[in-house]
Order: sequence, then structure tokens, then C-alpha cells
Amino acid sequence: MEFKDIIILSTVFTAIQTFLYQFIFLPKFNKSFKIFEMELKQKDLVNSEKWKLKRDACLNALNIADNILSNYDYPNVKKEHIKRGEVRTEEVRKCFNDLACSCEHTEVIDTLKKILSESVTIDIIVDLRNAVRKELGFGEKNFDTDRHKAFVSMIPCDKDLKK
Repeated sequence: MEFKDIIILSTVFTAIQTFLYQFIFLPKFNKSFKIFEMELKQKDLVNSEKWKLKRDACLNALNIADNILSNYDYPNVKKEHIKRGEVRTEEVRKCFNDLACSCEHTEVIDTLKKILSESVTIDIIVDLRNAVRKELGFGEKNFDTDRHKAFVSMIPCDKDLKK
């Protein structure tokens, strides 16, 4: 084979490779990549929505717990020093359902059940807050550790209390 023939064959081979790459391999690869990208975006959207549902359920659990705890009597707190909150049974039921459907662990719902059905001290709110933080992925370390000032019973500037 002559040098000229080698160059022609090399050029033809390169042209065939370019054609195959441009018109067969690349379109198939791009299509597969776009499908993969769409599936990834879909999963990300679903995970984001799941997390929002879980966050809303956990924050609702905290609000319910605050309202329930505000209705208990505590030996070291005068009744008039706690602003009483309201909770409806339907609201608690919905919260339990939302927690059961969205949480990965049982700590939040278990702590809320304790608040509803057991004799607890007001500082149990610390346990619930930390359980919510863990469930939402804000860390395993207990963030709120002050059990003596754990619950806001009332604030002096609350206009509802100045009647």
C-alpha cells in the first residue's frame, strides 16, 4: 500500500467514524441522557414535596404539643401565668396521619403520643423539638437543651392577656 492509499483510507475511516458518532451514537446518547435527566428531576421534585409534607406535619405536631402543654397544670406555675391554647380532635388526628405518612422514624409521633396520653413535665417539648430536628435532617445533636426555660407559658406584652 502506498502512502496516498493510507491517507485516503484513514480519511474515509475518519469520515465514517464522524458520521456514526454524529448521527447514530450521539443522538442515542443525548436521548438517554435527557431521559435520565428528566427522571432525576422528577425524583428530586417528589423528594422535595415529600420533605415539605414532613416539615408541615412536624411543625404542626410542635404547635399541637404547645397548645396541649399550655392546658396542663404544673405545680410550680400559677394557672394565670399560662396562656391556654386550643386544640381540636380533628386537628390532632390529621397531624397523626400526616406524621405517619411522611416521617421515616417514629420519634416525633411517639413523643406527641406521650404528650397526649401520659403525665409529662412541660420540658418534654425539648424532646419533641429535637426529634423534629432529627426527622427533618437538621442534625442528630440535641440543639435545644434548656429544660428549665423550655416552654413559653406567656409573654407580658401579649394583648390577649391584658383584659
